Amino acid sequence: MILKFTFRAEGAALKLPKSYNRLLQAFFYKNMDEQIATFLHDRGYELGKRKFKLFTFSKIFGKFLKKDNEYVYYKPTFRIYFASPKNEVSISTLRKMLLESKDLFLGENKLQLLNVEAITLEEIPEKVEVKTLSPIVVYKTEPGSKFFNYLTPQDGEFYRLLRENLKRKYMLAYGRPFEGNIEIEPVKVSERDFKKIVFKGTLIKAWGGIYRIKAPKEVIKLAFETGLGAKNSAGFGMVLPAKIRV
Repeated sequence: MILKFTFRAEGAALKLPKSYNRLLQAFFYKNMDEQIATFLHDRGYELGKRKFKLFTFSKIFGKFLKKDNEYVYYKPTFRIYFASPKNEVSISTLRKMLLESKDLFLGENKLQLLNVEAITLEEIPEKVEVKTLSPIVVYKTEPGSKFFNYLTPQDGEFYRLLRENLKRKYMLAYGRPFEGNIEIEPVKVSERDFKKIVFKGTLIKAWGGIYRIKAPKEVIKLAFETGLGAKNSAGFGMVLPAKIRV
């Protein structure tokens, strides 16, 4: 399920730190059913030694006003997209936000929920161009090392790891291994799409842009609902069809 939330902040502007992913993540955890939020935060869906939260969310979409050394400012009305293949996660988030919509805070910003829209993708082709609603993170670690080696879209391994990540999510979402083919390639990606975001004190390197996915429809749907790449539950890797206006 993919949800589009429209909010309005009190006052003249929405004021956020330049790297606001952690703030948004906390906002969604707080506005889920408590049991589900605790499960996702503490454990998640396990596959071997790996753990997946199986949800993702976008960056802020709104009219940018200005920035200073620490903060960015947007006009009060803005949009956020949230997605999960687990309907209990999306529905609990939607229900709690609607029930508690008079007490919503994003950081120090008091919010009013203006509208919620479920994004329905009735016809999903097996070959589609997608755009990033939040940048994609792909990394690997060398044996015995704790350091992340972030990959770029110019590296072929970037796409191999995207495919392997999607296959793992497929196993968790559908309960069976994926045995078909997945192709992911860049369509329009430039240095302007390179993003550096600080999350919990760590500098994360990520990439926006437009990409092409060729795969069975259920795999493409999964990419929309879980995101591409790593750190999706921290607000990375959300994609939708490039033709959709956000």
